[in-house]
Amino acid sequence: MICHGNVKVCYLIGLMHILLFHPVKLPPVHYGGTERVALWLMRTLASMGHKITAHAEAGSLLPAGIELISDPEILRARASEFDLVHSFTKLSPDWYECFRQKVIVTIHGNGQKNEKFHKNTVFISRNHAERHGAKVFVYNGLDPSELEFNSEPRPDRFLFLSKTSWKVKNLSGAMTYADQARQNLWVAGGERPFHLRARLFAQKLTGKDWRWVGAVTQAEKAHFLTQGKALIFPVLWNEPFGLVMVEALLSGTPVLANPYGSVPEILEFAPQCLLSNESSWLAALKGEIKLPSAKECREWALSKFDQKIMAREYLKLYERVASGEMLNEHDPMTKVGADEI
Repeated sequence: MICHGNVKVCYLIGLMHILLFHPVKLPPVHYGGTERVALWLMRTLASMGHKITAHAEAGSLLPAGIELISDPEILRARASEFDLVHSFTKLSPDWYECFRQKVIVTIHGNGQKNEKFHKNTVFISRNHAERHGAKVFVYNGLDPSELEFNSEPRPDRFLFLSKTSWKVKNLSGAMTYADQARQNLWVAGGERPFHLRARLFAQKLTGKDWRWVGAVTQAEKAHFLTQGKALIFPVLWNEPFGLVMVEALLSGTPVLANPYGSVPEILEFAPQCLLSNESSWLAALKGEIKLPSAKECREWALSKFDQKIMAREYLKLYERVASGEMLNEHDPMTKVGADEI
């Protein structure tokens, strides 16, 4: 039995037939954070006894027992079968009408300034919700078994893992900080931009332990995250969630990060790892702050960002929407532009 806020209304969550709507190929070949969250959620909900159907591209490989509907017309014909539809992409009005409003939508990115969203929109961190004028959020939950945990002493290097071609992930800044602090650095997450690859190889030629790992599969990423003493995450935007931070923590790897967007929430247990200027970054990279232990990192992540916690939180929202409630009083609207911090 779950009570909602100060309102004396309780919901008894029973088994439901849930449609997970994400019309892309599953699973992703390389990273695909949103796709992996969708898979973790559908697998966990199925393990709890719920009947799960997925709308994804033909050829998708789904967890055992989950039905795939790839044809939109077949889905429309069967729309009345579902107790609740959970979409991982913004829906058109005709889909809301088709599903009779029994829909919630999780937004994983930052909207454009003044962009509006449906009342049943869910965000992925408190800060993410607030920047869209909303209060409803559910943290992404991961499968810890997909990551390697290593509490042994780490190699004397730092790690960078993000989309290397995306300027807001700030690979250039990570390389600058590592160079100025005379630290070693391994980089993974893509093959571009080439001028930064050249810059890294120049460092390697001087004898430093700098390495461009490139794009990684999930298994390769799990190993990579145990190969350094901390992950560098110097983002230059309001991070909606930052899945790689949690993956690092589950691996026992501390995270050093700029305090934008969700970052202070994800690293709430280790405020000393929030770095707001160049001097604090250099001090941290030179070892002048005490990093949390591998055990502290993993225990924190397990207590907040496990797939089972995520599934339970979404089930509370499913029941509210299936009962006819709207999650937000007003249509959420992006208050801060994607490139504003």
